[in-house]
Order: sequence, then C-alpha cells, then structure tokens
Amino acid sequence: MSVVLVLGLALSSCGGDDAGAESGGADVEPSAEETSPEGGASDPEQSSGDGSEAEEPESSPTPVPASSDGPAQNWPEPEVPDEIYEETEAGALAALTYWFEAITYLQLTGEFEPVSAVSAPDCAMCDNTIAQFYDLYEVESGWYAAEGTTTQDELASGITGDGHARILFALVEGGYTAYGPEGESLGVVESRTYDAEAFLYFDGSQWWVSELEIADAVVE
Repeated sequence: MSVVLVLGLALSSCGGDDAGAESGGADVEPSAEETSPEGGASDPEQSSGDGSEAEEPESSPTPVPASSDGPAQNWPEPEVPDEIYEETEAGALAALTYWFEAITYLQLTGEFEPVSAVSAPDCAMCDNTIAQFYDLYEVESGWYAAEGTTTQDELASGITGDGHARILFALVEGGYTAYGPEGESLGVVESRTYDAEAFLYFDGSQWWVSELEIADAVVE
C-alpha cells in the first residue's frame, strides 16, 4: 500500500493541484442552539412554595461555522466516549471515531488538547497533523472551513494479548478551504475517499491512536 499522511498532508503526495491548503480535516456542523439571553440574569424570584417557578438553565451560544468572514465561533468540544476506557473492540472503534472528531475541532478552532489526549506520544503522523493545523492558526493567523470527514465500514481485527488493535476503514474527507488572515483563500481541496488503516493500543486505562496509514485516494 502506498502510504501517505492523512488529512490534507497527504494531498500533495497524491499529485493534487490544490495550492496553499497544507492540511485538512473534518467539519460536521452541529445543531444550532438558542443564543444566550441578552443582559445579565436577574435574581431569582422568591418561590411561592408550590414549586411551579424554576430558574431556566442558561443556554449556550450558537455555533457559527467558519467562512471567509472568519473562523468558527462557539464550536462545541467533542465529548469523550466512555468506551475508550474499556479494553474492547468497541472501545478501540470509539477511540478512532473520537480522534477524527477531535481533529475536526482542532481544524476549526486551533485547539489541540482534545486530539492530543488520544494521540500516542510516539505517533509521528498525529504530531505532524496537529502541527499543521496549529501553525495556520498561531503562525499564519489563518483558519479553515471544511465540509466534514467521517469514517465508514470500520472493521476491527480483534485485540491482541498485549492490548493492540488494528482497524480497517474508509476515510471520507470532505472538501475544505484554508484562509489567510484577511479572509483570502489559500487553496481549495475537493472531497476524496481513502482506504485507511489504524493501529491503537490499550495501556490499561484507555485506548491510544498510535499509527494511521492512508492509501492513495479511491477512484470511483
């Protein structure tokens, strides 16, 4: 298998003409929630004693997708699934799914802590991907807008005696655009699908992504 780095790092190796955009990722737009009420909250009124009056919980700000006008705002951090703390095939699959959700969050916000929390210390591809996204935000003062990246047809090979798992899957990477500090497009990448393989291990506490191998894009 001809192996290249995942999520945009691979695209130049695949012979694409996409100028400027050095890395890509996922963007699954969340459901918009109600905006916070205007002004500060007043002191709760004294209850009449019948329990009919209750203080309403504060709503979260509405997520705003990235565009040429600016990066994503109020984007929710993905929730860590409980399964990643279980030494099961379901736990390994959950960790892989969460890794891509965390990559999405990194791409849209520049925040790398969630994906680092499931990336093995010796995962060079993980480090390279994190650095690419982080650099656009922190060094170039740019940002990304993307359609979304998902995994499909996941097949785990089982767990070895020392807690390792191998997962074959299809990586469906949506199109994305990288923007410069003034909102100028640095390059557009079209959506593509890859045959992919992931290696994870369980350290007694949780699953870690230790390696990802992405083949050349599938020709449909």
